[in-house]
Amino acid sequence: MKFCFNDQQVLFAETVREMLTKRCSPEHINDFISSDMNSMPLVWDAFMAMGVPGMAAPESLGGLEMSDLDSILIMEELGRSACPEPIMEHAVLSVPLLTECNEGNKYSDVLEVIISGTKRASVVFDDQYALGADAVQYLLVFHAGQLHLLEQESTKLQRQKSVDESRHLFSIEWDPSASTLIESNPERVDSLTKKTELRAKAATSAQCIGVAEYLLEKTVQYVQDRKQFGKPVGVNQAIKHQLADTGKAIEFARPMVHRGAWCLSNGHPETDLAVHMGKLLSSQAVELACKTALQCHGAIAYTLEYDLQIWLKRGLTLSSSWGDIYNQRDRIANCLGL
Repeated sequence: MKFCFNDQQVLFAETVREMLTKRCSPEHINDFISSDMNSMPLVWDAFMAMGVPGMAAPESLGGLEMSDLDSILIMEELGRSACPEPIMEHAVLSVPLLTECNEGNKYSDVLEVIISGTKRASVVFDDQYALGADAVQYLLVFHAGQLHLLEQESTKLQRQKSVDESRHLFSIEWDPSASTLIESNPERVDSLTKKTELRAKAATSAQCIGVAEYLLEKTVQYVQDRKQFGKPVGVNQAIKHQLADTGKAIEFARPMVHRGAWCLSNGHPETDLAVHMGKLLSSQAVELACKTALQCHGAIAYTLEYDLQIWLKRGLTLSSSWGDIYNQRDRIANCLGL
């Protein structure tokens, strides 16, 4: 039995990395943060050209019919580049969710434009802010045991503060109505809610791995280049131990994140446990990577003039997104009946 990704999965992820390296550099991200723009058009256009917005949609609707496992490496690349575009919310959450609700082709027109990427969508839960809501045309909202499909123009958005300035968070004011309701069956909504949350946690876990890996690489490079008393600071054992512990945490978390995605794709009975374990370990790994990078770089690491602060903020934000370490521990205990 072969426990690894196939050539197509790896090649797709490498292609995404190459594109993001060119179009989503720290300079591009800083320009985006300092501007009034709600998106990075060159990045989104490149995603559209590769079919990423509709990668989870069925081929019959013009998608790539990729599973959660197929897309998990792409999520890692989003974390590695600290990409501000809400691809996870659009491609991994919104497209599969609306596809499952498209009985009788009622929403085929909306699906067609969001699968192509010409229009965007995001998912919102009652107790959460909407990420990137200013750049989307449609919002799928879980509210009071129901699922609604809204046009963004019909809502009132209120920008909220975020530690990571590249993540545009919004609270939403809107009026539920029969015209926006797309699913009201309690069991059905509960199933869709659970599946969407698990997908979000698995994808966020992968982004945590990408951020942690980038921070570790940059920190290793820094301690090799930075010299004190004529020697690289990386020769000190205390530095080596911190870097080794961080690398170990990343490599321990990565297989569990991949297992969570595999379980999601195959409907495995241990899906809940695997996804929560992946989120726990990846959150721990990225938090450790942030602490190690900050300590090894010194105070310069969190200054706005130093690009590493982009990944430090993104890592700490992703660590707590969709449930922090303590929340995941509670979920794991529940899965185990403890």
